[in-house]
Amino acid sequence: MTMPTKLETLLEMRNAVQSDMNVSAGSSLYPPATIDSVINRAYVKSYRLFRWPGTEDAKQTTTQANEEYYDLPEDWVPDSIWRLEVNGDMYGEQPDGTPISFHDYLKWKTDNPGSTDKKWAKQWTRYFIYPTPTVANLVIVIWGQLNPEVLSSESSTTIFSNNLPECNEAVIMEAEAILKHKGATPKDGEFYSAEAKGLLSVSFSRIKQDNSQEKKVQPFLDVPDFFNPTNAQTQVTGNFVNRF
Repeated sequence: MTMPTKLETLLEMRNAVQSDMNVSAGSSLYPPATIDSVINRAYVKSYRLFRWPGTEDAKQTTTQANEEYYDLPEDWVPDSIWRLEVNGDMYGEQPDGTPISFHDYLKWKTDNPGSTDKKWAKQWTRYFIYPTPTVANLVIVIWGQLNPEVLSSESSTTIFSNNLPECNEAVIMEAEAILKHKGATPKDGEFYSAEAKGLLSVSFSRIKQDNSQEKKVQPFLDVPDFFNPTNAQTQVTGNFVNRF
C-alpha cells in the first residue's frame, strides 16, 4: 500500500506543484524560485481568508505616562486586536471586553470627560486606551492575529502543516491556479482557485463547529424568575408572566 505524499514543507509543496503541472526541476518556464514565490502568494491568500486559530497571538508591553495610543506589533494583521487588559483589568464593553468603533470612541470621550469607565478602540495599526494611563510601566496585554511568515527555506512549514493537510493541498491548488491563470488555461485557473477556497471553507467550518462546543450556552446574567406562578391563574412563558 502506497502511503500518501506528505505536504508539510515548502520543498514538498513545490514538488507537488511540479508534479501536477508536469514540469521538471530544471524547467525554464517554471523554475523552483518562481514556484516558491507563487506558493508564498497562495499561502498569504489562504492565510488571510479566515481568522485561523493558528494565527492567534498575545503580546505584552507597558504603558507610558499620559500616552493614549500605542502601536500594534509589526508582525500583526492591522485591526486584528480583539482583547486588551491593563494592569490585570479587562477594558472594553461588557461582558466580553470588545472595543468600540474608533469614531464612537472619540465621541464618547467628548461626551464623557473625566469618566472612569474603561474603554478602548482600534484604528488600523494602533489601539487607544481610556482613561489615558497617567503612570508608566503598567502591564498591557493584547490579543490579535499574526501576519504570515514567508516560506523562505525548503524546510519552512505553514500554519496548516501537520494538523490541516487539506489546507496545504488548497495552498498548492491556489498556487497552480495562479500559474494557470497566467498561462494558456485561465479558465482552469479559476476552477482551481474556486476548489481551493472550497477546501479552506470546509476546513474552517469544521473548526468553528468544534469551537462552538466550548462556547458559553448559559446567559452571562442570571435573571431570577421572581414571578414564578403559585396558582392556576398564572401562565408563564420563560421569565415573562401573563396574568389573566
